[in-house]
Amino acid sequence: MADHSGQGKAALAALTGASLIGLAPIAIRLSEVGPNATNLWRFLFALPILAVWAGMSRPIPSQRQTLWLVLGGLLFGLEISLWAIALNLTTVTNATLLVNLTPVFAALFGWIWLKERLSTPILAGGAVALAGAVTLALARAQTGGGPAEAPEHGWIGDSISLLGALFYAGYLMIVRALGKNVSVGAVMFWATLAAACVAAVISFAMGETTLPQTWVGWAIVIGLGLFVQVGGQGLIAYGVGRLPIVVSTVLLWMQPLVAAALSWALFDEALSAVALFGAALVLTGIYVVQRSRQ
Repeated sequence: MADHSGQGKAALAALTGASLIGLAPIAIRLSEVGPNATNLWRFLFALPILAVWAGMSRPIPSQRQTLWLVLGGLLFGLEISLWAIALNLTTVTNATLLVNLTPVFAALFGWIWLKERLSTPILAGGAVALAGAVTLALARAQTGGGPAEAPEHGWIGDSISLLGALFYAGYLMIVRALGKNVSVGAVMFWATLAAACVAAVISFAMGETTLPQTWVGWAIVIGLGLFVQVGGQGLIAYGVGRLPIVVSTVLLWMQPLVAAALSWALFDEALSAVALFGAALVLTGIYVVQRSRQ
């Protein structure tokens, strides 16, 4: 009974965290600085809170565990940066679809590495959610266009997107493997510190604008640090560390759904009937996975 209750809390945490990180693409679009610089500020404003959280949390990770957490942070930072780069090298459709393959890779890694057996209902729910994510991405790309409609080297952007999905799956696998032995505060601090280093290097290398010019610009990056990085990613780290990897990653498909809804509300990017159908499939898949888990 206690385990069931704990997994229920973990699933709720993952769902809530995924909903919060749905704010990230909206904030990046509204930000006054480049996408990698925006992510850098997001990490920097989160770090002081995470440092206090990690310092107060127990158990303290060993040196070996810390190295794994830093590696996870590097993978996480690379995934976020590669996503921003890919959007300028391939179509929005391809970039979105390939990045959404993260749960597929995570399920495969969990089966091979953690020996997690996947029941037929969970696989069915994951397949339905994947179909919904693909449908939603296709519908949004057709109506939203994007900066790269017909790139000359689209395969490069596609490869970068796929690599990003693999990197995020690797990050989630590390969190899953260490989640029950290391505090969430420690996971978040070391991962965020490493991701900040990645964002800083890529932002400076690309010559992005780095300083917001208005209080609104600063409010956006501060909000990203507090609500998306500390709140959203912290809840995801808690949930992923306590659930089978395929369950937690399917729940993360709530993120593109929230982002689509916010884009509709804020930017008047109306969702077509096809997009709404895709959103319904995502919710159905999540429901099936949750029922199967219980």
